[in-house]
Amino acid sequence: MDIQDGLTISSCKLRAVYMGLLVMSPILLGIYWVMVGLGNAELASHLPVTLDAETPTISLVAGYFISLIPTGVLMYALYQLYKLFTLYGKGVLLDLQNVACYKSLGKAILYYELAAFLSEVALGIILTLHRGEGNRLLVINLSGSDLFIIVTGVTMLSLAKVMETARQMVKA
Repeated sequence: MDIQDGLTISSCKLRAVYMGLLVMSPILLGIYWVMVGLGNAELASHLPVTLDAETPTISLVAGYFISLIPTGVLMYALYQLYKLFTLYGKGVLLDLQNVACYKSLGKAILYYELAAFLSEVALGIILTLHRGEGNRLLVINLSGSDLFIIVTGVTMLSLAKVMETARQMVKA
C-alpha cells in the first residue's frame, strides 16, 4: 500500500464519519429535547437555566428550534469537512477547492460560536418566559472553551491563507 492508498482509505473513513454526524445531528438534538421534556434531569442540567415543573411544552419545542441554529452551522462545518476529505481521497491536496473548504470551515467555526452564544441567550429567555415578571432570566455566558473555538476558527482562516500561498508556489 502506497501513500495515496493510505490517504484514500483514511479519507474515506473520515468522510463516512462526517456524513454520519451530519445526518444524525438534528436527530440527536431532537432526542435530547424529547428526553429533557420527559424529565431527564441530567440532560436538562446542560441547559443555561434550570427548568421547573411549569415549563410549558411549547417552550421546549421552541428550545429545539433555537438549538437548531448552532446545530445547522455545525452541520455546514461537517459538510465542509466531508468535501475536504473527498478531495483528499482523490489525491487533491493543494487545489483552490481545498482552500475554499478551509475558508468555509474557518468561517463556520466562528459563526458557530456566535450562533451558540446567541442561542444560549435566547434559550434563557424562552425557557423562563412563563415565569412571572422579575423571575425571567437573561443568560450571557462566555468561557475559555468559547475563546478556544474562536482561536480555532481564526487558525483555520490562517491555514487557508497558507494553503493558498503554497498552492500558488507549487503552481509557479
